[in-house]
Amino acid sequence: MIDRYTRPLMKNLWHDLKKKTLWHQVEKSILFARSKHGDIPLTAYKNAEDIIITEEILGRADELEVLGDHDLIAFVLAVSELLDDRTKIYYHTGVTSFDIEDTALALLLVEAIDILIEGIKCLRITIFNRAIEHKKTVMVGRTHFIHAEPITFGLKLLNWVDVLDRHLIRMKTARENVRVGKISGAVGKYSLPPQIEKTACEVLGLKPAKISNQILSRDLLVEYTSCLVGVADSLERFATEIRHLAGTDLGEVAEFKKPADKGSSAMPGKSFLRNPIKSENICSLTKAMRGYLIMAHENENLWGERSLDNSALERIFLPDATTLLDFMLNRFNQIMEKLEVYPKQMNRNLWKTGGIVFAQQIMIALTEKGMARDTAYDLLEALAKSLERDLFVNAQGQTFRALVHADPEIINLLSASEIENCFNPELSLKYVDEIFDRFN
Repeated sequence: MIDRYTRPLMKNLWHDLKKKTLWHQVEKSILFARSKHGDIPLTAYKNAEDIIITEEILGRADELEVLGDHDLIAFVLAVSELLDDRTKIYYHTGVTSFDIEDTALALLLVEAIDILIEGIKCLRITIFNRAIEHKKTVMVGRTHFIHAEPITFGLKLLNWVDVLDRHLIRMKTARENVRVGKISGAVGKYSLPPQIEKTACEVLGLKPAKISNQILSRDLLVEYTSCLVGVADSLERFATEIRHLAGTDLGEVAEFKKPADKGSSAMPGKSFLRNPIKSENICSLTKAMRGYLIMAHENENLWGERSLDNSALERIFLPDATTLLDFMLNRFNQIMEKLEVYPKQMNRNLWKTGGIVFAQQIMIALTEKGMARDTAYDLLEALAKSLERDLFVNAQGQTFRALVHADPEIINLLSASEIENCFNPELSLKYVDEIFDRFN
């Protein structure tokens, strides 16, 4: 992934030094397991444990790879040059390349998921805090992007918290499923005894695979990538809503901009009007994330006990998808931390239609006084349809609210104060506290 969308923590995680340090960690766990079961002397493990993987070792491995065209063999040879003669004969004996690479990848993915889980938790806290802040900030709810009924901005954000809670559950499940190692040899029938795999995996904090061929089944990586893309999809959903609300015609929120930030190279006023570029960035990156999911699905189908179809793609989509989601979580967290909210504009938009959004409350009040529901519905629908759509007033300049107060059938059943109470947003929002109480 390019540096523009890479945070240092993820860059270090997917660095070649980290990967090959994990390779060596797996090799050491195998030596430890073999020594514990009396297969080799403990000194072999201790000698290997003294080796710290450095850039110099990687450089030597690169030189050897030019000669042999196999990155793991080159690495094993580079490390073996530093081992004593007795240890050399045991290092990477009885195992195949992907005993090391897949088991190391599991370790790396567990670390990666832990970072992403923390990112989701941080975002969840930020959005929940903003939801509490705007628990009673009334705005119009929109269905089909058309005014519906009053909600609060806090309720809108609380829906996002609920989504993130489900993603946390999925990510934790994916972490557990991917936390699996294999040391079962070239085709999965074991060159070393199965208890070596079990002990080595215990040392590494992994579960031994119940069964494997030359590699772990790639459905594990499909699940992992699916979880990441699922989070990205939700971030796109959230960011799209920010973009809608930030549009000049709505003007209910705005992304924070530093005083010196520019908005357009051609239009000076854009610095004030504020394009929601960070939210747009989230939506753009999600498109790339969905492309990585196709790669993951393409990679599950491998010939026989294993072919090399997966190798190149996994070097691309695993680090890129993980790095991008980490960046996106951090960026959207920053958006939400500093998001500017405009309650006065929300209130103006709420009343833009002259009170039509309160029609259901009036209908309910009329039915409670004995009017048939369909009669009440048709009556209020007719009043709304009598308005001009561009100004939301009739030919005499009356709003929906005024028409309700003047309608003979309505005032025959409801007093002026009862009618006016129907136009009180609080009546529509009496269960907000109860909804919030479901979260903590």
